[in-house]
Amino acid sequence: MESSIAEITVDHESRRIMGINHHGGMIRFRCRRCAVFCCKLGSPVLSRKDVERLKLAGNDVARFLDEGRLNLRTAEDNSCILLSSDSPTALYKCSVYDSRPALCRLYPFRFQKLTENSYSLKLIPCCNGLSVSSGNVIDTKFVARVAKSLLFELINSGLI
Repeated sequence: MESSIAEITVDHESRRIMGINHHGGMIRFRCRRCAVFCCKLGSPVLSRKDVERLKLAGNDVARFLDEGRLNLRTAEDNSCILLSSDSPTALYKCSVYDSRPALCRLYPFRFQKLTENSYSLKLIPCCNGLSVSSGNVIDTKFVARVAKSLLFELINSGLI
C-alpha cells in the first residue's frame, strides 16, 4: 500500500513550489541495483521531453521506442529493454541511466494530483532500496529537490 510522504503546493503560472508539508518519519532510500520491481515489470510511459533527452544523449530512439506509442519496448521477459545485468555481481544497469525517463528517475516514488494546485508525493513500498541503512534520508530537502526537478515536467507532459 502506497503512503504519502508529503503534500506539495504549486503555482502553475510561475512554476514555483509554494509549500511542502512533509509528514516526517525516517525513511531512507538507496538504489540496490536489483531491478526487481522497477525495471522487470515492463517499461514506463515517456514524455516528449524524455524522448528529446534520450536523443540529445545520442541514443537511437527508434531502436527502443514502441512504434506509435510513447513508451519503451519491453524485452522478451517483460523487463525494460534498456536493462542489462552484470552476471558476476548480479547487479543491473540501465543503458541510458544519465538520460533515463522521468518516471524512472522518480521511482520508488510517484506524484498524485490532489487538487488543482496540490500534489502528494507517494512512496511505492515494494522497492528493495527502501530502509537501507546507508540510504539517503527522505526529508523536506529531498522532497523539494524531487519536486523541482520532476513535478512540473510530469505535469506538463500529462503524466500526472
